[in-house]
Amino acid sequence: MGVFGRGLFVRGAGLRSSRGLSVLAVATLYVACTDPPNLGDRGSGGSGGTTGGTAGAGAKGGSSTGGSSGGDGAKGGSAGANGGKGGSSGKAGTGGKGGGTTGGTGGGMTGGTDQMGEGGMSAGMAGEGGASGGVAGEAGVGAASGEGGAGAEAGAGPVDTVCTKAAASVGGKSIMHAPPTTGARPSGTPGNMKVINWAGFKGALSWTFDDNLASMVAHYPDLNAVGVPLTFYLVCSTEGSNQVWHTAHADGHELGNHTIHHCNADGNGCSFGNAVGTQDPVTEIDQCTAQLVSEYGLDGIYSMAAPNGDTGWDAYASTRFLLNRGVSSSGGVLPNSNSDPFNLPCHISNGPDNGVPDATNSQLAAGPGGFNELTDATATSGKWDTILIHGFGPNDYGYHEVQISEAVAAITYSKDQRDAGNVWVDTVTAIGAYWRAQKAVSSATPVTSGSDITYSWTLPEHFPPNMYLRVTVDGGTLTQCGTELTWDDHGYYEIALDAGSVTISP
Repeated sequence: MGVFGRGLFVRGAGLRSSRGLSVLAVATLYVACTDPPNLGDRGSGGSGGTTGGTAGAGAKGGSSTGGSSGGDGAKGGSAGANGGKGGSSGKAGTGGKGGGTTGGTGGGMTGGTDQMGEGGMSAGMAGEGGASGGVAGEAGVGAASGEGGAGAEAGAGPVDTVCTKAAASVGGKSIMHAPPTTGARPSGTPGNMKVINWAGFKGALSWTFDDNLASMVAHYPDLNAVGVPLTFYLVCSTEGSNQVWHTAHADGHELGNHTIHHCNADGNGCSFGNAVGTQDPVTEIDQCTAQLVSEYGLDGIYSMAAPNGDTGWDAYASTRFLLNRGVSSSGGVLPNSNSDPFNLPCHISNGPDNGVPDATNSQLAAGPGGFNELTDATATSGKWDTILIHGFGPNDYGYHEVQISEAVAAITYSKDQRDAGNVWVDTVTAIGAYWRAQKAVSSATPVTSGSDITYSWTLPEHFPPNMYLRVTVDGGTLTQCGTELTWDDHGYYEIALDAGSVTISP
C-alpha cells in the first residue's frame, strides 16, 4: 500500500535590497548647481533614479506545505530634476516552491511604488505529489500598473503503488489447471462473491520429493514426463548446482528449502555433514535460500520442508516462508481451516530404508493402502494432502524408498483424476497460497459505495506475486484497478491477489 510521510514546514523570508543614487544622477545635480543654464534656454530633465533592487526568491516548501512568497521589489528611485523619469521599481521575488500537499504561496506581494511597478512574477510552483493535489498558490498583488503574479497549479496526486505492482496480473489468466466445468456468466443481482474451493476441483494433492538423492536425479526425466507440477526440497550442501534442477525449474516445478545440512533445529541429527557448533538454525535456512535464488534465478523461496519433520523449525519457517511441510499425517487440510501452515501434514511413502524396493516391501500405486487410495481420499474428503517420497533405490540412502515405476504410475493416476475434475494436482506453494489467500479474501467485509460493492484483503507475509483466486458472484461486472475482468467459461472469474481488492458494479 502506498505510504506518504509528512514533511517539514519551512517559512522563508523575502530579502530586500536597494541601491543609492548612481554616478550619473550625482553628476547631473552637480552641474545644475554650479553652472545653471540661462533662463531663456531651459535644460532637459535629469535622468531618473536608479532601478530598485530585485527581491529574494521565496523559500522552498516542505512535503506538506509550500514555501512563503518571495520578497517585495525595492522601491523605484525618485524622479530626476526638472521632470526626469523616475527609476523603475524592483522586480518581485519568485514564489516559494510548493510542498507535497499544498502549492507555494504567490510571488512578491507588491510591485514598486511608481506607475511602472511590476507585480509579483509568479506564484509558488505546484506541489510535487502529496496525498492529494496541491492547493493553488496565491497570486502576487500588483502595483499601480503592475500585474499580479499567476496562481500556481495544483500538485499531482499520489501514485497507486498497489495497482502498479498488480499491473502484471490484473485482467490476466493464471497458470492453474482449469477444471472440466462450464458455466454461463451470472446475470443476477451484483454481489455475493464466493471463492471456489481448490480452484474448482473436489480436492487437492501435492507430490513432494526430499533430499535430492542420486536416484531422484537419475529418474527426474521419468517424473517430469508425467506432466504435473512437482515440488523438490533440496539439501543445499549436496545439491551441487546440478543441471537437473535448472531443468526442473524451467519445466515449471517448485524448488524448496530443506536447509544446508538437514539437521534438527537444535543442530543435532544432521544427515548431510555436521552443523553442530558452526551453523545456527537461521543460517541453515537463510544460506540455503540465498543459494537457491542465486543458482537457479528464482524470484524467491516460498516453502520449506522441516528436516526430519522436527517441529523446532516451525517458528523459524514462519518468519521466512509462506508454508512449511512437516511429516505428521493428520488426514489433510480443509478449505478455510485453521490448520497450521508451518506444520503441514503429509503422507510418507512406505518402503525399505537404503535398500532395494520391490512389489513386496514398498508402497504400490494401486491396491489397498496404495498411493491411488490417497488420491481418491482427497476428492471424497474435500481436503488437500501431500505425499512425500525420498528416493527410488537401490541402496540410495533414501528413507522409505519406492519403485520408480510405482511412483510414476501413482502420479499418472492423480493426473487422470485432475483431468476428470476430481483432484487439483500442483506444487505446495501453488495450492498452499490458494488456501491461505482464500481465508484472507473470504473473511473480507464488503463495503458498499453507491451501487458499487468492494472487497478488500491483506495477504499473509511472504506471499508470492502474480497469484489468483477463482470466484463466483450472483451478477454484476468485476473490476480491479480500473480493469474489467473477463468471465471464464469454465464457470468463474479469476481475481489478481496483488491488487488487494475487487469491485462489483451493476
